[in-house]
Amino acid sequence: MGKTTKRARKFTAKGGIKGSLEKGSVTKKGKLKMKRRTKPGSKPDNHMQENADAAEREDARKKKRDDQDFVGDENLGELDMESFFKTVAEENDSDDDNSDEEESVDSNEDMEDDDDSDAVDSDIDEENLEEAEKAMKLELDKLQSSDPDFHKYLKENEKSLLEFGEEDDDEEEDDDDDMEEEEGDDDSDDDIDPKEKKSAPKERKTEEKESPVIVLTPELLKTFEQSAFRSHGLKGLRRIISAYKNACHLADSSQDNETSGASPNKRVYQIESSVVFDRLMVVCLSKCHEEFHYHLLGKGSGKEVVEKKDEKASETEEIEDEAFDENKGIHPKSLSKSRRWADLKLVVQSFLKSTLHLLSEAKEPKLLNFIVKSFAHYIPYLTAYPRIATAMLKALVSLWSAPLDSSEDYQVVRLNAFLRIRQMAVTQPFPFIEQCLRSTYLAYAKRAKFGTAASVTSVLPTLTFMGNCIVELYGLDYQSSYQHAFVYIRQLALHLRTALQKRTPETFRVVYCWQYLHCLKVWVAVLSSSAQNSSVGDDEASLLRSLIYPLTEVIFGTARLVPTTRHLPLRLHCVRLIQQLAASAQLYIPTTSILLDVFDLKEVYMKPKRVPSNKGSGGADIKGVRLPLILKLPKEGTLRTTEQLDACLSETFVLLNREVDLYRYSAGFPEFSVWICQRMRKFSKETKNGRWRAFGKGCIEICERHAAEAVKARMSLLEAPKDVKRLEALKPPTAPSMLDRYEVSIAKEKRLEAASQPVVSSKTIASSKNKIEEEKQEPRKKLTSREKKQKKKLIPAIETDLKNTGALQEDDEVEEGIDWSDSDDEMDE
Repeated sequence: MGKTTKRARKFTAKGGIKGSLEKGSVTKKGKLKMKRRTKPGSKPDNHMQENADAAEREDARKKKRDDQDFVGDENLGELDMESFFKTVAEENDSDDDNSDEEESVDSNEDMEDDDDSDAVDSDIDEENLEEAEKAMKLELDKLQSSDPDFHKYLKENEKSLLEFGEEDDDEEEDDDDDMEEEEGDDDSDDDIDPKEKKSAPKERKTEEKESPVIVLTPELLKTFEQSAFRSHGLKGLRRIISAYKNACHLADSSQDNETSGASPNKRVYQIESSVVFDRLMVVCLSKCHEEFHYHLLGKGSGKEVVEKKDEKASETEEIEDEAFDENKGIHPKSLSKSRRWADLKLVVQSFLKSTLHLLSEAKEPKLLNFIVKSFAHYIPYLTAYPRIATAMLKALVSLWSAPLDSSEDYQVVRLNAFLRIRQMAVTQPFPFIEQCLRSTYLAYAKRAKFGTAASVTSVLPTLTFMGNCIVELYGLDYQSSYQHAFVYIRQLALHLRTALQKRTPETFRVVYCWQYLHCLKVWVAVLSSSAQNSSVGDDEASLLRSLIYPLTEVIFGTARLVPTTRHLPLRLHCVRLIQQLAASAQLYIPTTSILLDVFDLKEVYMKPKRVPSNKGSGGADIKGVRLPLILKLPKEGTLRTTEQLDACLSETFVLLNREVDLYRYSAGFPEFSVWICQRMRKFSKETKNGRWRAFGKGCIEICERHAAEAVKARMSLLEAPKDVKRLEALKPPTAPSMLDRYEVSIAKEKRLEAASQPVVSSKTIASSKNKIEEEKQEPRKKLTSREKKQKKKLIPAIETDLKNTGALQEDDEVEEGIDWSDSDDEMDE
């Protein structure tokens, strides 16, 4: 027979099955009866009450019978000596055996009883919490009539007890999770000083009770400021942010409907004065971040004291407030550890959403600049609100790439918007930087289709600024930048492959447009910047270095797509891009084949013809052709005028001399210069223009001088020229590097270009601008032939640096440009 368990012994000690049947906990079929929990205050079941009374009467009857039985086991009156000692010994043994069992059983029973009681208590608390609060409030209301003296004492000393249950509640909306207006009529806040409460006008309190619409006056705003920013009160902070929310939505068409149909539980602050509006905006945008830091990360967060447990004793140490770093993100867990986070989560969310709405509605550059600049203090808090961060990024990108306003004031808005985009890319969690990289490039690509030569005074400087911003942004995380650069360079290659395969005018227009060229420029700038960092020693920057080869192939393919004389300016653009890549990465990427092909064109050796200035639109004055600002030459008289020949050949010789200067310290330069010298000698003999003959002979002299120096220098090398792996193996230690020589050449070219431009008086420019503004304001009407001629003469007066009106005003024959977005809903305007 097995050993009896403790549970069985306990069950036997309690009377066994017979005792359970008598107590009513087990049915006659052996099933347990579940006890019903009775709610406090409810009446017990009659059946259960009768069973309990019957069990008590039966126990009392058994006890009385045992007490009267003198010869029983409990009354040892008639036992002999041996029976007496035997009974006592058995009782001692049974007491020792059952002592441990009773202790463990009692402990288990206590734990089970405690758990049951806790569960019951929690259920009771949850169910009757509201009833208890209502009852307490009713008792406090009755106290005024039952005991007026005590009520007066509480009103003077403990006013918060009389205002039990009246608190402000923050509620979330269904979809937007917005903070609704605060509830309650007579709200209380322990954080506000009694003096500040007394300073508030009594008439305003009565108005708050009567109507949910509150007129925000300077006095009331000052009270909110003192409560929120001086006393660090949460209630004052809620109220001023609620007023700020109403101010941000002041221009909405639905604001009047909200105010008229507001529920009595919602507060709507009505702003009637512009002074109050300006003061509210300035105060909230400039001071709310201090309160957020105080309550969530500073002294009011409840995280100042940290306990340090040592072997001997425990000490407490106070943590000083760390300086708030705007360029460092705040982890959401550190916010959730604050005891104020539950109260301020919706408040901060409402403030961020209201600022986002204000940013999308504002139009004035000064107001936009103030909002964007002030928002730098709140970007670290966006880590807890990823949806708001995404919406804010979209709003900032739209401000950064806005095409309508090109004034100087709005350029400051562009700059501050990019600084906020960069700050978000640095502070937000990792995937967010990929959204920044993608959004900025797509916005740049969409704006690039407007960067034609005709808009050089407005759009082209903006595109240059945006390109520099993209270079800065893609230098933050090279791993993410590599993935995006690979995708978008491949996209350019796919457009080029389609044009090579189909060879239709439509596919050629996709590649031979300003949008495609600007995208090539920005990727050349990104890879050049990363190549410079990789040469310094940055290992991550070498990831983008591997994309130089595919980008170079795309540029060469673009240059050779349509090898006609008309597209010579585009080929020279491509040569500039390749030379920039070669100088930044210190690679050998020769472009002499494209440059020397220019001297094989038959138009170079033909006698130029003079085009009359009054021939019409096709024969307009084309003096001062600037090749960096055009992609192709005019259809009529392509490269047949003296101006076009001067511009094209001058640009070719500049790029050829720069090519020679870049590779002058290469061990293979003598062999590299042979082809150039042969072609220049042939060109000098065939050309009849003394100027071009002098340029050719000058290029030959430079090549021969550098070749002689290279032959002399490589005699001192220990390895053969074919074994030399360094590009500039012959460079002396004091000589400038390849990149430095390239930058010096670019700076010299810009100085010469600026010196060659004609000087126009400011009065002429101002008068021409005034005339154009007057024409814009007047209603449109049909122009006569004479007025059209006057208008044509007026355009070169404004854009004096663009003399070739016939070529520069010619469209790219692309209506909408290339759609660079990956989806239909990407970058919605």
